[in-house]
Amino acid sequence: MLFSIISITKKIKWLFFAINLLGLFLDIPYSTWGSPIFLFLFFIEPGAIQGFYQIFGIIYVHIIHKFKLPSKENYVCKSNYILPFNGKWTICNGGLNKKLSHSWGIVTQRYAYDFLIINNEGRSFDKNEKNVENYFCYSKDIITPADGIVIKISNKNNDSRVNGKKAYCDVWDIRGNFIVIKHNDTEYSAIAHIMKDSFTVKIGDQVKQGEIIGKCGNSGNTSEPHIHFQLQNGKSFFFSAGLPIMFSNIITENSIGYKLFLEKFKVNSTCEDNLQKMDNNKYYIGSGLNVENVL
Repeated sequence: MLFSIISITKKIKWLFFAINLLGLFLDIPYSTWGSPIFLFLFFIEPGAIQGFYQIFGIIYVHIIHKFKLPSKENYVCKSNYILPFNGKWTICNGGLNKKLSHSWGIVTQRYAYDFLIINNEGRSFDKNEKNVENYFCYSKDIITPADGIVIKISNKNNDSRVNGKKAYCDVWDIRGNFIVIKHNDTEYSAIAHIMKDSFTVKIGDQVKQGEIIGKCGNSGNTSEPHIHFQLQNGKSFFFSAGLPIMFSNIITENSIGYKLFLEKFKVNSTCEDNLQKMDNNKYYIGSGLNVENVL
């Protein structure tokens, strides 16, 4: 139903555009009365409203933190975190610096990660790239990165379209289906793009590190199935500061297929400083690495 509403809205949007354009060239009186409606329909599409949230969130977070945001230099994780999946995955986006960052300017997602499974040939799917089920990471288990309590779940969105080349958002929430877990008073993890009806937990549940909580999907604003994972200092996805994540007990290696994978997006990749080992077998990680938990 939601997809149908979105499709109809887009058709009406372009109808008003055509009417306004015709009126402009032919100087037809009253033909541009629909301009306000056209503008509304043009900008209010899936994800657009949340785009405004992100803009206001950037300003708000900077002010609240007196323009000194959390970083590796001034913040250390209170809880111990593992990767939110089993097996070997590739970091497609994410890291401590601006070049590696998922979204440096969007401060909630500054230290976020996009994880997917890529083979040595740079492929993340087999056969038809327009079928989400053909992607290697689709329907793989998502696990709890640290002990905590589930405070938010959204499970109302179907998978968005996929063609392996660009991002689509066929629902109103860019996160698609997501979960937020409170680990302590200042650390909340958010995991997005989860498969609909795959959740094995509910709001209020106490969860243990490594516990299966859902499956990887393609809901929300996404170019293909993957896990979006971030740590933030508040409940809100849009009005919290992103936190650098130090992972415990993981195995890392440079990905052979990472650069080949990015070629189809015509993106120049950098893998500089994508691995920093700290004390107690903990790591800061970044784009271009294959990573997995130590069993």
